[in-house]
Amino acid sequence: MVFFGTKASRIKDGQINNVTCPNCENQTSMTYSIFGKYAHIYWIPAFPVGRENIIECNSCKQTYKVKELPEHLKQKFEFEKQGAKTPLWYFSGLAIIACLISFGAWSSSQNKTNNEEYIKAPQIGDVYSIEASQNGYYSSIKVTDVTQDSVYVIINDYEIDRRTKISQIDKAENYTTQIDSYSKEEIINLYDENVIYEIDRD
Repeated sequence: MVFFGTKASRIKDGQINNVTCPNCENQTSMTYSIFGKYAHIYWIPAFPVGRENIIECNSCKQTYKVKELPEHLKQKFEFEKQGAKTPLWYFSGLAIIACLISFGAWSSSQNKTNNEEYIKAPQIGDVYSIEASQNGYYSSIKVTDVTQDSVYVIINDYEIDRRTKISQIDKAENYTTQIDSYSKEEIINLYDENVIYEIDRD
């Protein structure tokens, strides 16, 4: 269940001096409060969604919204509210999302770089995730020996229907004694053709 909604926090208080209240008509001062509204997800501020301004007469305690004030009071308030900036923490959620996206992009790029290095220099114990058939099933093969020209592998007994779930069948007991061999060039070609799509090296 996702918890989301809006909240508000006070970002500035102040006084408007030497004004006439439209309600009590006294020459007085007014107190104002500026509240910033923000959307949140799981109570983490995501982004600002607006502001609310409350103005109160210090004599009669009548409260006003800005649109309810006479024009000259609106102008005074507009001058007074300058500097009421939206807090940076209102953007916390967006910052977190941006960091996650950046990390995901970096991680994907790093993983691709590692795969390209591993495929060119195979080692015993490498596990290649492979597209096992044209019917949407996937499996793995494990490198058991590497010579100058060839790579020897054990074939996994099992297949699975999701690329990302290979770890569920990558278990020692699932590899038989069935040995296959490929030239190093063939291994690189299989990677280039996306038959081998992931390489796991401890």
